[in-house]
Amino acid sequence: MTNRFAAAFRPQTLIAAAAFALAAAAPLAAQAQATMYDGMLNRALADSARLSQQMQQTQNSMVQQAMQNPQIQAGYQQYLQQMQQRGGQPMDFATYAYYYMYTNGYSSQGIDHMNRVESGNRAAEGQRLQELRQAEAMRGQAQQQQRDNYFRNSGEAGRGLMGQSTYYGQGGYQNQLPHTWQNNTFQIYQGNRYYVDQSGQYFRVDANGWMYPISR
Repeated sequence: MTNRFAAAFRPQTLIAAAAFALAAAAPLAAQAQATMYDGMLNRALADSARLSQQMQQTQNSMVQQAMQNPQIQAGYQQYLQQMQQRGGQPMDFATYAYYYMYTNGYSSQGIDHMNRVESGNRAAEGQRLQELRQAEAMRGQAQQQQRDNYFRNSGEAGRGLMGQSTYYGQGGYQNQLPHTWQNNTFQIYQGNRYYVDQSGQYFRVDANGWMYPISR
């Protein structure tokens, strides 16, 4: 009875599995990531709640059956007498029956087993919460990336209307430059020198005359 009872209340790992799936899906576009993260987390939370309800129903059914056991009824009466003699507050019958099953009749081996299971449950719960926080952080990062992309694209569209684009190059170079420069021309813009070759490729020119390609 003890093993079957403990197995019925083993912690679920649905949210942890969802967190793993979210990590595996990281390369997707930011908007798709955010939408996917929301959907997967919501499904995992719903499934976890549904299974918790099923587990609670199973527990209630098992406790009700145990409360009909004459051996457990007799043990509870003896327990009540002991608590009365000590002047303590006794457990109700349902709680007593629950732990009677969990500990195999309050045996020392059963109590040790319960302590091990509960210790494992607490560790698993801590791990589940950590993984959930990681999944939520990933969702937040994807949502922030989506917002950043929106504002960056909006800004780039506005610059495009003014004849400018953002150009990127090696070493983290980034600058807004006119994209209307003619081919085969040198340009000086904001104190820096640039060259546009015959194909329209932009280059930035350093003080020594070295040219480095930049692209938008």
